[in-house]
Amino acid sequence: MLSRLTHLLRYDGYFSPMAWVLAALLFINRLSSMVKLFMALYLRQELGLAIETVGWLLSAYGAGLLIGSMAGGLLSDHVPTARLTAALFFLSVWTLIALGLVTQVPLLAGLLLFSGTLDGAIRTLHQRLIMEYCQPAQRARAQSLSRVARNLGMAVAGVAGGVLAQTDFRWVFFVSAAMTALALLWFVRSTWHRPVLIADPVPENAAGPGVPYRDKPFLWLLAAAVLLGIAFDTVYSTLGNYLREYYHLSTEAIGWQFGLNALLVVLLQIPLSHWGERWGLRRQLIAGSVLLACGLGMLPFGSGLFYACLSTVIWTLGEAFFMPPMNVLVMQHAQAGKSGQYFGLFFMSWSASALLSPVLGGQLYGHFGGHSVWLVSAALALLAIPLMYRATRSA
Repeated sequence: MLSRLTHLLRYDGYFSPMAWVLAALLFINRLSSMVKLFMALYLRQELGLAIETVGWLLSAYGAGLLIGSMAGGLLSDHVPTARLTAALFFLSVWTLIALGLVTQVPLLAGLLLFSGTLDGAIRTLHQRLIMEYCQPAQRARAQSLSRVARNLGMAVAGVAGGVLAQTDFRWVFFVSAAMTALALLWFVRSTWHRPVLIADPVPENAAGPGVPYRDKPFLWLLAAAVLLGIAFDTVYSTLGNYLREYYHLSTEAIGWQFGLNALLVVLLQIPLSHWGERWGLRRQLIAGSVLLACGLGMLPFGSGLFYACLSTVIWTLGEAFFMPPMNVLVMQHAQAGKSGQYFGLFFMSWSASALLSPVLGGQLYGHFGGHSVWLVSAALALLAIPLMYRATRSA
């Protein structure tokens, strides 16, 4: 097992060199994700805002993700992807610094909206970069490696963010800005003058008719992504405050939950994706949804650090199962036509969860208590299963 995993991680073996470059970019950039992980706690504890207000502010970030996801996809059809990505990283640096200095609610809402727009566009453009710089046979593997890099960065960010927040919440923003600047320098050095190797090939067996609005399996996938995204995003919008108020965990212990999630993905994602090449997309998606529902739905029925960790392990396995197959499906459809529109629509649908989940979670939390959030999230994850079945009928 260990020797097999070592072979998969060889620079010149299972993954292409450009896949490693893009994964390194994500790792550096994801160190700045500590802002997202601890934003709810910052707004609630440091600024003393009501839980409903926190939900509305986080939904502003979600609205930005929604806008940026589609805008990034559309712009990538007309502007060189590398140039556009570098510009967005540059703007992100200054936005993170501003978030650490501003305390007025209206200004925070505007900054969170803009920050979400930048993050949504960068996320969409990363998929476009994989399309442009990796051979078709390597793209699914590049997805897996990018997820490992992303979660490894988040593991470090979760632990470091917990320590920084314990000292001063504003250090979370300033250190995140520094990491984003480092990611910008790495990206410019690695890809700025690199020619595009693959420019949107159209294979004969590509899925879909080439226009996303007439691609029925793709539309079912979008619907499933919205439900799964709403269920999953409660981890970021609600879990921190819930574990603090119901489980009485410290900010460092909460940070370790996010770190545990990321470390498990780092350890398990590549083997699971490699085996999944034989399992089929549908079974991975369904298994992931069930595990996500179980992991989140069990939270109201226990207490203590061990039980919280067990929940994290279960919903993390669900995430590791359903995330890569969804991106692979989008790539299969995008190869048939306008890649920017396919990527933009998918990430816009996924980002809708970051808009809807904080509001829904905040209202449920405020009116019915924290337990209700996880029961509803589990139900949404299960409701996504029949939609995934329809989305994968042709696959």
